[in-house]
Amino acid sequence: MKISSNTIFGSIISVILLFMIFWMVSIQTATDYDPSKHTLKDEIEEQKDPLLLLSMERGKDLWMNGGCNSCHKLAARDGFRRGLKERWDIKILIQYIKDEQVLINQNEPDVIALNAEWNSNKSEHYNPNLSESDIMDILSYVDGY
Repeated sequence: MKISSNTIFGSIISVILLFMIFWMVSIQTATDYDPSKHTLKDEIEEQKDPLLLLSMERGKDLWMNGGCNSCHKLAARDGFRRGLKERWDIKILIQYIKDEQVLINQNEPDVIALNAEWNSNKSEHYNPNLSESDIMDILSYVDGY
């Protein structure tokens, strides 16, 4: 059996390429990545606008110290609060958080339907000291939670 130089050369190249593939895979799977130091949440926050992060921090403070968390539990993630700015007209939403009773007196259909859904026939929200900016900070916190 005669082995040509092309066969030998091809075999050597194949072995070298196979070695290089294993070497490249070992480099990519090195253990220098520590998942405890890098999370998806960190990556998402790195991409957020610094002003939005500041707004979310102020919103968190208002949420925790303003009494919102006594009724609304973010950890429950029931879907009720998520995406409020997209589902509601922002002026109605701000009024709802400031003084819900005004909207009840105006027979605002969304507020009436929401109160019926939650078996409430009275105003639960009365926060006249909150500015529109404060409410937008709270909504940024809730949406980003």
